[in-house]
Amino acid sequence: MSNKKYVTTNDFKGMGYYDIASLMTKEGDKMNHSTARNIVIRSFSKIVKNISKVYDKKYTDEQIKAIAKSPEFQNSIVEIMKGYNNNE
Repeated sequence: MSNKKYVTTNDFKGMGYYDIASLMTKEGDKMNHSTARNIVIRSFSKIVKNISKVYDKKYTDEQIKAIAKSPEFQNSIVEIMKGYNNNE
């Protein structure tokens, strides 16, 4: 599964991975865009893993990573964090 659309640049007007890496480097934490992307994907993977445990799902590491990369999953997590609801 290859998704070229990422939550950082979707409907939420977020920063792209190059922008994140540039900001982090400017702030003193040397980083490139690949590292920024890997950190975001690892973070989303941890969320997927914990949700799957709650619902007793037995996903492989590859399945977890594919879900974590999914723009739909990423968007849903951002919506939850921002407090969006279906009525908006």
